[in-house]
Amino acid sequence: MVKHNNVVPNVHMRKHNQNYYRTWFNQPAKKRTRQLARQAKAARVYPRPLERLRPLVHAPTRKYNSKIRYGRGFSLLELKKAGLTGKFAQTVGIAVDHRRQDSNQEVLEKNVARLENYKSKIILFPIRDGKLKKGEIADSTADKLKSAAAEQQNKDSHLMAKPKTKLRVKVTKISDDLKKQKVYRKLRQELVNKYYHGKREKKAKEDKDK
Repeated sequence: MVKHNNVVPNVHMRKHNQNYYRTWFNQPAKKRTRQLARQAKAARVYPRPLERLRPLVHAPTRKYNSKIRYGRGFSLLELKKAGLTGKFAQTVGIAVDHRRQDSNQEVLEKNVARLENYKSKIILFPIRDGKLKKGEIADSTADKLKSAAAEQQNKDSHLMAKPKTKLRVKVTKISDDLKKQKVYRKLRQELVNKYYHGKREKKAKEDKDK
Protein backbone atom coordinates (compact mmCIF):
# COMPACT_ATOMS: atom_id res chain seq x y z
CA MET A 1 0.00 0.00 0.00
CA VAL A 2 1.36 3.42 -1.00
CA LYS A 3 0.36 6.41 1.09
CA HIS A 4 0.86 10.13 0.55
CA ASN A 5 2.89 11.80 -2.16
CA ASN A 6 6.01 9.65 -1.81
CA VAL A 7 8.25 7.93 -4.33
CA VAL A 8 6.79 4.75 -5.73
CA PRO A 9 8.87 1.82 -4.46
CA ASN A 10 11.12 0.57 -7.25
CA VAL A 11 13.59 -1.75 -5.57
CA HIS A 12 15.36 -4.20 -7.86
CA MET A 13 15.71 -7.15 -5.58
CA ARG A 14 15.05 -9.94 -8.06
CA LYS A 15 18.23 -9.77 -10.14
CA HIS A 16 20.51 -12.66 -9.29
CA ASN A 17 23.75 -10.92 -10.17
CA GLN A 18 25.87 -13.74 -8.84
CA ASN A 19 24.84 -15.69 -11.93
CA TYR A 20 26.31 -13.04 -14.24
CA TYR A 21 29.66 -12.43 -12.55
CA ARG A 22 32.63 -14.66 -13.21
CA THR A 23 35.30 -14.85 -10.55
CA TRP A 24 38.62 -16.67 -10.45
CA PHE A 25 40.99 -17.11 -7.55
CA ASN A 26 43.53 -19.42 -9.19
CA GLN A 27 45.61 -16.69 -10.90
CA PRO A 28 48.81 -17.34 -8.86
CA ALA A 29 48.46 -21.09 -9.37
CA LYS A 30 47.96 -20.64 -13.14
CA LYS A 31 51.08 -18.48 -13.30
CA ARG A 32 53.08 -21.27 -11.66
CA THR A 33 51.50 -23.86 -14.00
CA ARG A 34 52.55 -21.89 -17.08
CA GLN A 35 56.07 -21.52 -15.71
CA LEU A 36 56.38 -25.27 -15.16
CA ALA A 37 54.99 -25.92 -18.65
CA ARG A 38 57.66 -23.64 -20.17
CA GLN A 39 60.38 -25.43 -18.22
CA ALA A 40 59.10 -28.84 -19.34
CA LYS A 41 58.94 -27.69 -22.97
CA ALA A 42 62.48 -26.26 -22.75
CA ALA A 43 63.80 -29.61 -21.50
CA ARG A 44 61.85 -31.50 -24.17
CA VAL A 45 63.00 -29.48 -27.19
CA TYR A 46 66.58 -28.78 -26.00
CA PRO A 47 68.75 -27.38 -27.60
CA ARG A 48 66.12 -25.83 -29.90
CA PRO A 49 64.67 -22.41 -28.93
CA LEU A 50 61.32 -22.24 -27.20
CA GLU A 51 59.71 -19.93 -29.78
CA ARG A 52 59.82 -19.33 -33.54
CA LEU A 53 61.26 -16.31 -35.27
CA ARG A 54 58.50 -13.88 -36.28
CA PRO A 55 58.58 -10.77 -38.49
CA LEU A 56 58.14 -7.16 -37.44
CA VAL A 57 55.00 -5.56 -38.87
CA HIS A 58 53.02 -2.36 -38.41
CA ALA A 59 49.72 -2.62 -36.55
CA PRO A 60 46.60 -1.99 -38.69
CA THR A 61 44.38 1.14 -38.75
CA ARG A 62 45.45 4.77 -38.72
CA LYS A 63 45.35 4.88 -34.94
CA TYR A 64 47.99 2.19 -34.37
CA ASN A 65 49.95 1.98 -37.65
CA SER A 66 52.97 3.74 -36.10
CA LYS A 67 53.33 0.89 -33.60
CA ILE A 68 55.59 -2.04 -34.51
CA ARG A 69 54.54 -5.49 -33.34
CA TYR A 70 55.37 -9.13 -34.05
CA GLY A 71 53.56 -10.66 -37.02
CA ARG A 72 52.19 -14.16 -37.53
CA GLY A 73 54.90 -15.23 -39.96
CA PHE A 74 57.26 -14.15 -42.74
CA SER A 75 55.86 -13.74 -46.24
CA LEU A 76 57.06 -15.90 -49.12
CA LEU A 77 58.65 -12.85 -50.76
CA GLU A 78 60.69 -12.05 -47.64
CA LEU A 79 61.90 -15.66 -47.46
CA LYS A 80 62.80 -15.62 -51.16
CA LYS A 81 64.84 -12.42 -50.76
CA ALA A 82 66.70 -14.08 -47.87
CA GLY A 83 67.40 -17.19 -49.97
CA LEU A 84 64.94 -19.50 -48.18
CA THR A 85 61.85 -21.48 -49.09
CA GLY A 86 58.70 -21.71 -46.99
CA LYS A 87 58.98 -25.45 -46.45
CA PHE A 88 62.62 -25.33 -45.31
CA ALA A 89 62.12 -22.22 -43.14
CA GLN A 90 59.52 -24.04 -41.04
CA THR A 91 62.07 -26.76 -40.22
CA VAL A 92 64.60 -24.30 -38.77
CA GLY A 93 62.35 -22.36 -36.40
CA ILE A 94 61.03 -19.62 -38.74
CA ALA A 95 57.30 -18.85 -38.74
CA VAL A 96 55.77 -18.63 -42.23
CA ASP A 97 52.53 -16.94 -43.29
CA HIS A 98 51.83 -17.56 -46.97
CA ARG A 99 48.85 -15.12 -46.94
CA ARG A 100 50.87 -12.04 -46.01
CA GLN A 101 51.60 -9.52 -48.78
CA ASP A 102 54.39 -6.95 -48.59
CA SER A 103 53.05 -3.49 -49.38
CA ASN A 104 55.87 -1.54 -47.72
CA GLN A 105 59.40 -1.67 -49.10
CA GLU A 106 60.96 -0.52 -45.81
CA VAL A 107 59.24 -3.29 -43.80
CA LEU A 108 60.27 -5.83 -46.45
CA GLU A 109 63.94 -4.83 -46.19
CA LYS A 110 63.86 -4.88 -42.39
CA ASN A 111 62.38 -8.38 -42.28
CA VAL A 112 64.89 -9.65 -44.85
CA ALA A 113 67.71 -8.21 -42.71
CA ARG A 114 66.10 -9.93 -39.68
CA LEU A 115 66.20 -13.26 -41.50
CA GLU A 116 69.81 -12.73 -42.58
CA ASN A 117 70.77 -11.94 -38.99
CA TYR A 118 69.02 -15.11 -37.82
CA LYS A 119 70.82 -17.17 -40.47
CA SER A 120 74.20 -15.87 -39.31
CA LYS A 121 73.49 -16.78 -35.67
CA ILE A 122 71.73 -20.12 -36.08
CA ILE A 123 73.59 -23.32 -35.16
CA LEU A 124 72.15 -26.18 -37.21
CA PHE A 125 72.85 -29.66 -35.87
CA PRO A 126 73.31 -32.37 -38.54
CA ILE A 127 70.82 -35.23 -38.65
CA ARG A 128 73.66 -37.77 -38.88
CA ASP A 129 76.97 -37.30 -37.09
CA GLY A 130 79.81 -36.44 -39.42
CA LYS A 131 77.56 -35.94 -42.48
CA LEU A 132 77.06 -32.22 -43.04
CA LYS A 133 74.40 -31.02 -45.48
CA LYS A 134 74.89 -27.94 -47.62
CA GLY A 135 71.42 -26.58 -48.30
CA GLU A 136 69.77 -23.21 -47.87
CA ILE A 137 71.44 -23.09 -44.46
CA ALA A 138 74.45 -25.39 -44.19
CA ASP A 139 74.90 -27.64 -41.16
CA SER A 140 77.29 -26.25 -38.54
CA THR A 141 80.83 -27.53 -38.38
CA ALA A 142 82.14 -29.74 -35.54
CA ASP A 143 84.02 -26.82 -33.95
CA LYS A 144 80.85 -24.71 -33.87
CA LEU A 145 78.84 -27.56 -32.38
CA LYS A 146 81.35 -27.88 -29.52
CA SER A 147 81.30 -24.14 -28.75
CA ALA A 148 79.65 -22.63 -25.67
CA ALA A 149 76.96 -20.99 -27.83
CA ALA A 150 75.74 -24.42 -29.01
CA GLU A 151 75.03 -25.50 -25.43
CA GLN A 152 72.96 -22.39 -24.60
CA GLN A 153 69.23 -22.56 -25.31
CA ASN A 154 67.36 -19.44 -26.37
CA LYS A 155 64.38 -19.11 -24.02
CA ASP A 156 63.29 -15.61 -25.03
CA SER A 157 59.58 -15.22 -25.74
CA HIS A 158 60.27 -13.64 -29.16
CA LEU A 159 63.66 -15.21 -29.96
CA MET A 160 65.02 -11.90 -31.32
CA ALA A 161 63.65 -8.78 -29.65
CA LYS A 162 62.37 -5.87 -31.75
CA PRO A 163 64.48 -2.69 -31.78
CA LYS A 164 63.63 0.01 -29.28
CA THR A 165 61.77 2.94 -30.79
CA LYS A 166 63.31 6.38 -30.38
CA LEU A 167 60.90 8.95 -29.00
CA ARG A 168 60.74 12.09 -31.11
CA VAL A 169 59.31 14.17 -28.27
CA LYS A 170 61.74 14.77 -25.42
CA VAL A 171 60.48 15.40 -21.92
CA THR A 172 61.35 18.90 -20.67
CA LYS A 173 61.24 20.39 -17.23
CA ILE A 174 58.44 22.90 -16.63
CA SER A 175 60.06 26.21 -15.75
CA ASP A 176 58.57 29.25 -14.00
CA ASP A 177 58.35 31.12 -17.33
CA LEU A 178 56.25 28.30 -18.82
CA LYS A 179 53.94 28.34 -15.82
CA LYS A 180 53.35 32.09 -16.24
CA GLN A 181 52.27 31.73 -19.87
CA LYS A 182 48.54 31.89 -20.60
CA VAL A 183 48.31 29.04 -23.10
CA TYR A 184 44.51 28.90 -23.36
CA ARG A 185 44.28 32.66 -23.92
CA LYS A 186 46.99 32.45 -26.59
CA LEU A 187 45.20 29.62 -28.41
CA ARG A 188 41.93 31.55 -28.39
CA GLN A 189 43.69 34.62 -29.77
CA GLU A 190 45.27 32.58 -32.57
CA LEU A 191 41.85 31.18 -33.50
CA VAL A 192 40.44 34.73 -33.66
CA ASN A 193 43.39 35.86 -35.80
CA LYS A 194 42.81 32.97 -38.18
CA TYR A 195 39.07 33.69 -38.40
CA TYR A 196 39.51 37.41 -39.18
CA HIS A 197 42.66 37.06 -41.29
CA GLY A 198 40.90 37.56 -44.64
CA LYS A 199 38.76 40.50 -43.48
CA ARG A 200 41.76 42.25 -41.95
CA GLU A 201 43.81 41.79 -45.11
CA LYS A 202 40.95 43.18 -47.22
CA LYS A 203 40.52 46.20 -44.93
CA ALA A 204 44.27 46.88 -44.91
CA LYS A 205 44.32 46.79 -48.73
CA GLU A 206 41.35 49.18 -48.95
CA ASP A 207 42.98 51.60 -46.53
CA LYS A 208 46.18 51.51 -48.57
CA ASP A 209 44.33 52.23 -51.84
CA LYS A 210 42.60 55.32 -50.40
